[in-house]
Amino acid sequence: MAPHMPRMVGSALLWLTLASGLLTMVPAVQPDPTTVMNKCEESCRPEEECRAVDGVWGCFCRRDLNSSDVHSLQPQLDCGATEIKVSLDRCQLGALGFGEEVSAYLQDPHCNSSMQSEPRNWMSVTSPAQAGACGNILERNETHAIYKNMLSLANDFIIRDTILNINFQCAYPLDMKVSLQTALQPIVSSLNISVGGKGEFTIRMALFQDENYTSPYEGDRVVLSVESMLYVGAILDGGDTSRFRLLMRNCYATPTDDKADPVKHFIIRNSCPNLQDPTIYVEENGVSSESRFSIQMFMFARNHDLVFLHCEVHLCDFLKEQCQPSCTRNRLRNDVTTLDPAYVLDLGPITRRGAQALGVTGGASSTTGFLLAWPVLLLPVLLAWLF
Repeated sequence: MAPHMPRMVGSALLWLTLASGLLTMVPAVQPDPTTVMNKCEESCRPEEECRAVDGVWGCFCRRDLNSSDVHSLQPQLDCGATEIKVSLDRCQLGALGFGEEVSAYLQDPHCNSSMQSEPRNWMSVTSPAQAGACGNILERNETHAIYKNMLSLANDFIIRDTILNINFQCAYPLDMKVSLQTALQPIVSSLNISVGGKGEFTIRMALFQDENYTSPYEGDRVVLSVESMLYVGAILDGGDTSRFRLLMRNCYATPTDDKADPVKHFIIRNSCPNLQDPTIYVEENGVSSESRFSIQMFMFARNHDLVFLHCEVHLCDFLKEQCQPSCTRNRLRNDVTTLDPAYVLDLGPITRRGAQALGVTGGASSTTGFLLAWPVLLLPVLLAWLF
């Protein structure tokens, strides 16, 4: 039975190929199990036997274990959130002719991926769950991000006989977090927050192209028509996220990179959506480690083609606070008293299609412009100005 493995985050697939060489069998005689009964404190696996080595009893690899079938080797694959680990049974490797010293390397031979000893006669190699790390190849489809690699094993650093190639892959279902981790250059803003006694947290906010929040905008700019929908998602990471909920207190747009610009179009105000803008839809806020909303793209009046987004966030301790907003009309009419700039994430500029595009920035403030009203609201504004 394989050792206890951590809960898998992604699904796993691996297969084996014998590249070259002959497998050496080591015949031996297995001792009578009745003579060593109850000598070992724990039950031995079928690949092990209970015997004494240097006067110490324990479960050691069976000396009569041999095999010529490479498929008898059954690696264990753990697809973790930050790393991928391939674990191998040292006893099965010995049965295939491998000695005590096994040379292991991934697709990138320069990667620091030496074989590590594990309890109960297991050994493992780990790789970061990151594109390009240790030769990882990243593939994406509509539902999953897939990391592929190959682990090669040899009897020694000087190879004359056996080389064993183990192809493996981990598939991670696409969600907001995985999509940001696997994107090459996502347009994202981040903020580090320290909560006394509770740890360090990172909040990331990004622009997405789809309602599933799995296709972040990438590159250095976002150019949209006023008919397009813009999807904004934020995620809390690090620390003990099980106790905290991510709450967007205030989200607003400005025509400049100044988060204190007096010209603001509020999307979320006092944790509730602006009901005067019917295109706003808050999908999630204050109920988990993620917050997300969508809004139809707009412009500010007076020929301003740039829009900048700013969101004031709050880590809500649901054991002490009411995190999920209760959005009554009276509350929606209340003005925002103060905005804490230390907890504001900034994204932008977003450029109207047809206008001169500028680079997108995230993180520290980055804005330039004045709020263009919604297309449906722009006509009355112009008429009022003309007359």
